Amino acid sequence: MSENNPSIVRTLEQQRAAHAWQQIQQGKTTTKQKELKSLARSAPASIQSSGLGQTVAFWKAKGEEEHHRVLYAALEGWLKDQLHFSASLLEWIASQASSADYRYATAEALAYLSWYKRFAEAELEGE
Repeated sequence: MSENNPSIVRTLEQQRAAHAWQQIQQGKTTTKQKELKSLARSAPASIQSSGLGQTVAFWKAKGEEEHHRVLYAALEGWLKDQLHFSASLLEWIASQASSADYRYATAEALAYLSWYKRFAEAELEGE
């Protein structure tokens, strides 16, 4: 993607925003909003401090807690659309992703979660 073409960047930003908005709207009806909002707030920092793989593995391990499942599914869906893999996100990270793919996925996850976090703060109940 060329950084010199703002229409491409804007379009991708709009796609991220639309997907995140849809996922937050679904999350409003399927989970405890306060917990999802809190997790969305901490997600980017978790990825930056622990790494994408460690963070999503933690969310997957906490899968009995619906807010972890909701956020994991949202991020997995977005990354599958962008990186065109069919395995689960964890399987892709562990066995299929190249170093370059992993770095791109991390950057894309952080960009996506920026929108997800904003919409969670605006739309979900709780502090």
